[in-house]
Amino acid sequence: MQKKKILLLTLLSSAVFSVGHANLANQSAEMPAAAMSQADIDVSFVDGEGKTLNLSELKGKVVVLNFWATWCQPCIAEMPALQKLYTELKDQKDIVFLSIEMDQDHAKAAKFLAKNKYSLPLYSLSSGLPQELATNSIPMTVIIAKNGELVVKKIGMIDFASAKLKRNLIALTKERSDLSYM
Repeated sequence: MQKKKILLLTLLSSAVFSVGHANLANQSAEMPAAAMSQADIDVSFVDGEGKTLNLSELKGKVVVLNFWATWCQPCIAEMPALQKLYTELKDQKDIVFLSIEMDQDHAKAAKFLAKNKYSLPLYSLSSGLPQELATNSIPMTVIIAKNGELVVKKIGMIDFASAKLKRNLIALTKERSDLSYM
């Protein structure tokens, strides 16, 4: 009888853990963008020369924020496609890409980008992330529309090589677009 109780408790615990883990995995894979504006998520960044950039200064532009670190394998894996997308769209005056290093070592991240011939604009956080963007997981990509509306918050890898993503980013320069497929 005692063995049956232990077996039952073990199976029940495993089932609860599995369901909880599946829910957590689904939540972290894709989080719907909350109804927030750029003003709600204003954050400050600093570049390698010490120049500060506030997110609010970019209102009127589509902003692509990619949070990454040199030790993060998924971050590194998506970097070539992100660089290619940046290269294709960097001359679009209404689209801004910011590569936000989370190593807390700007020089190390800059060295990594240079070694791999990436030209993404590199920034570090100079303020804390608002609660709506706070996460312990990277990569994380945030896309903000010209009107300041947060349209995408994606934790995990993004297919930056997707033609649909490129079309939607360009469409966001004109109006709001559906980026919910990410």
